[in-house]
Amino acid sequence: MLQYLINVTDNTFVPAIMIALLCALLTKFNTRPIKTFIVVGFILGSIVALTYTILKRNTAFAVREYYDLGVIICWLVITIPLFIVLLIQVRSSTLFFNRMFNGLVVLAIGLIMAQCLPNLMLYPFQFDVGMESIFNNDYLFKWIGYGFALLLAVLIGQFTCRICERLSTKWVIPIFVLSLLIYTIANSINLLQILIVRRLISTQKWMMDLVIFILAHVNLFTFIFMAIVILLTVVLYIKSKTTSLVGSNPAQIRKLKAQLRTDRRTSLLLMAGVAMTAYTVTRARYIFEKGVELTPAEPVSANKEGLIVIPLTQVNDGNLHRYGFQANDGTLVRFIVIKKSENAYGVGFDACDICGASGYYQRGNQVVCILCDVVMNIATIGFSGGCNPVPLKYEIIDGNMVIRTVHLEAEKSRFK
Repeated sequence: MLQYLINVTDNTFVPAIMIALLCALLTKFNTRPIKTFIVVGFILGSIVALTYTILKRNTAFAVREYYDLGVIICWLVITIPLFIVLLIQVRSSTLFFNRMFNGLVVLAIGLIMAQCLPNLMLYPFQFDVGMESIFNNDYLFKWIGYGFALLLAVLIGQFTCRICERLSTKWVIPIFVLSLLIYTIANSINLLQILIVRRLISTQKWMMDLVIFILAHVNLFTFIFMAIVILLTVVLYIKSKTTSLVGSNPAQIRKLKAQLRTDRRTSLLLMAGVAMTAYTVTRARYIFEKGVELTPAEPVSANKEGLIVIPLTQVNDGNLHRYGFQANDGTLVRFIVIKKSENAYGVGFDACDICGASGYYQRGNQVVCILCDVVMNIATIGFSGGCNPVPLKYEIIDGNMVIRTVHLEAEKSRFK
């Protein structure tokens, strides 16, 4: 339950805020109903995400990094025009720029949906992994965590949109521009990560340091958007308390009082939603992850020929095995071994290019990165890419797995 409560919250909180701000801007700059624009954006994003999800589930063609690469590049392409047209709308709105602004907002909503929906569509297919039957409490609790997080994201987005509609444009536009900038920075870092993983650019030290920092502070952008939402709620709450009750007749005063009460309730409800989100990404994450510890690496040493020999009978049980070799400078170099099929083994360092030497652990029939909680496709262990373990060369000789220490020594810097 906690796993999918956390995962869905990670995937939906920031997108929900961004979509809410975009919808609020549509309301500010349009006198006619805006539901059509919002629905079109949702449909476009859903079609793209559903297409990817179907390909991912049924073919080996879909690669998430390349999908995200396309979505992020499209986002970066529309960001500057969206910002420019927004400034024009504020100063002197015309029909042409109003239509252009609406079109860019529709595209922005579609791209945000296309980026966050694939994970939400794929998560339910993971619920029954390792289960003999779906008729058990664990399966039900996963759906509860998944559904609650989705509901919370929808409510937070709805309340955020309501608050922005009640606030003046002079508040909403600066908040949106700040959010747009932060969201674009987050996407730019994701783009950099993909380019590094796929070796599409030459890696610089500052790039790796930046990506590792973001992965180590997984809640950074979530907390920034929490602060933005809290700012909006505080402003509306103070406004509802300080607005003077004036009106030409008692009926207007009663209507104004009712609206101010609604504003305060909306602010308090949104604060409660942010508090639940904060609890989910901090305490709930800690509770879920605190029991995950790397099993000690079984020490191995080389023979006179500089070879490490591991009998296949030790690793034929289908479980993850972790070994540790002490390099010449004393560094403990860890590597993992798992049997993939009758004649194939997944062998790699207990580290990856993105998360460093954080390591992997076994959860049921899954191999999981302990830092980012990404589930490995066991069939791909031994191949580079994504969050897969860095491959380690090995040979099968006379019923033994043979690993040359020269390959371990070459990668010892990963574990320092």
